[in-house]
Amino acid sequence: MKPETKLGLFTLLGLMVLGFSLYFLGGFSITRTYDVNVQFADVSGLPVKAAVKLSGVEVGKVKAIKIENRQVIVVAAIDEGVELYKDAQFSVVMTGIIGTKYIKVVQGSEAAGLLRAGEYVKGIDEKPMDEQIADTMKSVRELVESVNNQGQFGAQLNDAMRDIRQLSANVNQLVQTLRPYVTDSMKNLEQITDKLNSVMDSITNEEGVLGSLIKDQEMKEQVKQSVSELKTTMTEVKSFVGKMSRFRVYWDYDFFYAPKPGTASSDLALEIFPSSGYTYYRIGMANIGNEDDVLKKHDYVERNKLDVRFGLYNRWATVSAGMIRGAGGIAVEVKPFYDHQFLQRFTAGVELTDWGRDRVINGRQFNKPNLSYGVDYRVSKYFSVGAWMRDSLETNYFNVKANVSFNDQDISSFFGLATMAR
Repeated sequence: MKPETKLGLFTLLGLMVLGFSLYFLGGFSITRTYDVNVQFADVSGLPVKAAVKLSGVEVGKVKAIKIENRQVIVVAAIDEGVELYKDAQFSVVMTGIIGTKYIKVVQGSEAAGLLRAGEYVKGIDEKPMDEQIADTMKSVRELVESVNNQGQFGAQLNDAMRDIRQLSANVNQLVQTLRPYVTDSMKNLEQITDKLNSVMDSITNEEGVLGSLIKDQEMKEQVKQSVSELKTTMTEVKSFVGKMSRFRVYWDYDFFYAPKPGTASSDLALEIFPSSGYTYYRIGMANIGNEDDVLKKHDYVERNKLDVRFGLYNRWATVSAGMIRGAGGIAVEVKPFYDHQFLQRFTAGVELTDWGRDRVINGRQFNKPNLSYGVDYRVSKYFSVGAWMRDSLETNYFNVKANVSFNDQDISSFFGLATMAR
């Protein structure tokens, strides 16, 4: 056998050995680890070698998945040097709606002691995505049935709308009382302006009757100046009166219902749109409720928070900032398909508030910002429904949302009158 043939065979054999080594030792790692056995009821879609993350940092891998005593046991290989406490929480989560699954670890307290190699811990069982979607559709169906059949939500919504209508009727009565005076004032302003123009023409034209009577040049200038100032004043008054029709004011009512804890909350606000065409103001109350009521076990919504915002808007986006639900923050709404006949009904929203939160609410410590996001669908001009994840960095509760919004022309006129009073 020629030397070249021997060299070729030797090289081929070496490559085969290397390939087999890589295949059989693919899971080999030089990092020292210790095993933790986590018990779950269901880990559908969790692959072996999936990441184990603590506070978003990868600290290990899923070494194996097996069945013991009718329980699913996930063997997590944790990097040596990473200390976990016995009351640490393990759960199977996804990186996104269609992302990969991994083990999320929430660190426990030091007082519970360290978790040793080989110990068993109980994991938190989350519902699979298909069941969550089914529950969501069920909640939306119950919401629609409640509205159609005058259920609990329908009754609450009707009560809120009755209060709004009563308030609107009171304001309407006030505006109706003032409207004749405003109309007469506008007519009088027009007549006075015409007469002032006639007077100015008479003074300027010496052939006119008034011009010929005023021979003193100094007196003529004083009269002209007085009339000119009066015209300027009347122009400003007309401008103020004209602003009455330049405001658009909307009542905005939001209702949130979280099926998991069984809690509900409401927001009510006035949204004021001046004539600028790109700015607006929002003034209202968030999470309206009785603060003296006994809270449910998993109810972490803080009641009766002031909501005051200044915002900018155009056809496809709205951005606002201020005191959002009682804390400083920003809110963004986007209509990516604003020019599509059907898809323009969908709006994606995000709220980020309370950046420095560090307090106990209903016995639970909260130290992360309040981040909420969701999608709304505009059913009609006045009504929309949505699906939101509220406080996603902490409780991450799914909420069904309903919104009622309508323009109140009487309050718009009222704000115009308030502008005149400045």
